[in-house]
Amino acid sequence: MNKVQMLLKQYKKGWSLERDFYTSREVFDSEVEQVWKKRWLFAGFSCEIPEPGDYFTYNILEQSVIIIRNDDGKIYAHHNSCRHRGSAICLEERGHEENLKCPYHSWVYDKKGNLRNARLMPEDFDKSHFGLHPVHIRQIEGAIFICLSDVAPDFTRETEGLAPYLQPFQLDKAKVAYRDRYELDANWKLIGENFRECYHCGPVHIEYCSVVVGANLVEDREAVVEESMTIWQQNGLAVGTIENENGASHYATRYPLRPGMESYTLDGRPAAPLMGEHKHYDAGVVGLINYPNFWMDGVSDYLWSMRITPLDESRSVVDLTWLVDGKAEEGIDYDVERLTEFWKITGEQDWHLCENNQKGIRSTRYEPGPLAPSEADVVNFHSWYLEKMNE
Repeated sequence: MNKVQMLLKQYKKGWSLERDFYTSREVFDSEVEQVWKKRWLFAGFSCEIPEPGDYFTYNILEQSVIIIRNDDGKIYAHHNSCRHRGSAICLEERGHEENLKCPYHSWVYDKKGNLRNARLMPEDFDKSHFGLHPVHIRQIEGAIFICLSDVAPDFTRETEGLAPYLQPFQLDKAKVAYRDRYELDANWKLIGENFRECYHCGPVHIEYCSVVVGANLVEDREAVVEESMTIWQQNGLAVGTIENENGASHYATRYPLRPGMESYTLDGRPAAPLMGEHKHYDAGVVGLINYPNFWMDGVSDYLWSMRITPLDESRSVVDLTWLVDGKAEEGIDYDVERLTEFWKITGEQDWHLCENNQKGIRSTRYEPGPLAPSEADVVNFHSWYLEKMNE
């Protein structure tokens, strides 16, 4: 039995994980193989590449993936590695190319990944055998997911679970209002755990609790939830909570803002025009998760997403994206600072918490502690993680 197997057997349900789960290179290397190379990973949104030839790259550990829109509108994903001698092809994070041309020896690929030109190669060289290696790709209502495995796991339950909540946002027609990136001195699981509980919200997230009823865990929000659910159902919106179970990786819910609050802003007033098919500013908050790297909160006027990417056993990159309706114009329909200030404040509070957590876990005196009842979703996250690590 190796070190990782021993740690997995030591897990005590309802308690935090052993120190090595957050600090060990051996554990991290196992996670790369069991989690990051085998699962569906959130990459971005279709609206980020609206025109044929538009692309973005997603660098995940040592892998780089090109995600590009073809002339017929279909989106493809390819390994960013030339089939000649392996050079990276797309060197920028995002851009536009009519063809994908290797910067080293000028092999040229079309948007589907087919090799179209290999200069000065022998006459009998068969280009059809040297297309870019494809990457599995799926879309859920404009949210793009990729899988690095040769054989991708089924994604049906995740698609069916998340699609009804995403559909009203009309992500294909949305636009990126703002992006932000943070490199955190924290293991990726600490970030995931932090965003699966609100035990910390009352003491830390004053602004968040002023907008979201019950986030401080001391208020009775049952009446507000019941009234809101009735309105949402009448408006044809997806309601209820879908919790990942039986191997599925997704979570979906809709919960209310405080009465009188209409958006995730410091004053509760809308920051942008209604997004997509939303007809009212009373659709609450759509909260979506797909383990291991996708978190999203959406209100009627904008959507905020978080993509977690590990760098190693103790460092992670967090990419944040704010989307608004595709017809909204910056400076006229929305102000970027006002649109983003709520999640910038809340997010930066969380980043400090995660880094402080990592710092404390490095202590030789750290040992797992008992989770509070309000941290049940952290237990859920651990259960999913351990299940995948044991496969």
